Amino acid sequence: MFKQDNNLYVFVGPLTGAFGHDVTTAAAATNEIHTVHEDGTSSGVLAAGDLFKISQKDVDGNVRSTPLLAWNNLIKATGKATDATTTEQSSVFGSNGTAGSIQALNSNRYTVRVNFKNNVDMFSKQSDLHFFEYVSDANATQVEIVDYLAQVMSKSEKFSGKASGRHRASVKVERVTDSSLTASTSGTIAVTNGSKQVTAATDIDDGGAAIVGGYLVLDGVAYKVVSISGQTATLDQPYQGATNAALGDGSTHEISAANAAAGNWGLKITGIAQDWKLGLIKYDQITFDVTLDGWGDTTAIADTSAVSAEGQGQKIAELEWFTQGSAGAPYRHGVMVSNQDLITLVADKDDFYDVLEMQFDLADPKHAVAGSGAGKVSVVIALPDGVASADGTMANDVFGFGDAAFFNE
Repeated sequence: MFKQDNNLYVFVGPLTGAFGHDVTTAAAATNEIHTVHEDGTSSGVLAAGDLFKISQKDVDGNVRSTPLLAWNNLIKATGKATDATTTEQSSVFGSNGTAGSIQALNSNRYTVRVNFKNNVDMFSKQSDLHFFEYVSDANATQVEIVDYLAQVMSKSEKFSGKASGRHRASVKVERVTDSSLTASTSGTIAVTNGSKQVTAATDIDDGGAAIVGGYLVLDGVAYKVVSISGQTATLDQPYQGATNAALGDGSTHEISAANAAAGNWGLKITGIAQDWKLGLIKYDQITFDVTLDGWGDTTAIADTSAVSAEGQGQKIAELEWFTQGSAGAPYRHGVMVSNQDLITLVADKDDFYDVLEMQFDLADPKHAVAGSGAGKVSVVIALPDGVASADGTMANDVFGFGDAAFFNE
């Protein structure tokens, strides 16, 4: 006989009116998570021997509830406070701006292989390998190696650094150097992600270093200047960073061609946060492996792993969506017409949540379909970080956290 023993219920609370144990289902506010007895009356603070349900009523008055749970049959409770820190993967080889270098080898073939392994546009972490190479001349220099690779890699859609729109990139490619810098006297500089044009408040070559063939260092990243016309400079590579109408003097510097030739250089490849739409794109960070061949004694690749924020609203929204039967809009099953604007779930993709997961044994009462043994239920409760203190305190009390104050930390 079929045995269903992995029931999952997800309840996401709004920022205010998120949780209650002293209300009936009939009186509960829209989206208020509440604990009640089987007949819908308020449960009060849960204690040994209590039978209860966790319920939530939507804007149309529809009530979604767990099976009847026994507090004595709580197997495990795990809490996770939100951590809004998100780090995208980056890989640097050669100079990192303070240490390291590229070995300049004459008449040599430098190859870079980047193998993407994330699930943003490839499922089951299939291989997506990209290959780049540079053949040096009889007078190889570090700067010419990184110049060529930065330009060529940026022409590939996945490596363009474009952070928005239909042809959004997966990574950005940046040049870093320990070359001697000259403070910029160009005033603030306007930069646009994906554009080779930058515009200064005054003449862009006032400092005497950012001449054609020299470099502008914008927010720590070096760009070669191809041409200058008054207040506007054209770079050899699209600007890889975020659009900024007024990049301050402290974030802009200049490098003369002579200082660039004397300095150590490196390349940095960094993942770009991806667009996300509920039910259409699985939330995942860009991850990749970088392999070098023919680089001699170049300083080895230094990888910084991708770190995903805990309790991120996008993840909570996905979990809520799936556990409610795709909210009637199963886009991942080949349905291409979107009615996403009609979906009214609670999770906000821009919020961060404290999350509690509880696992219950359904041995008594037996409400799950099971041929033998006890069914099990997992319940996830997510409350926005910084939820109104009364709601957080009530949730802490009802589930026995008390002074531990898991919610509303």
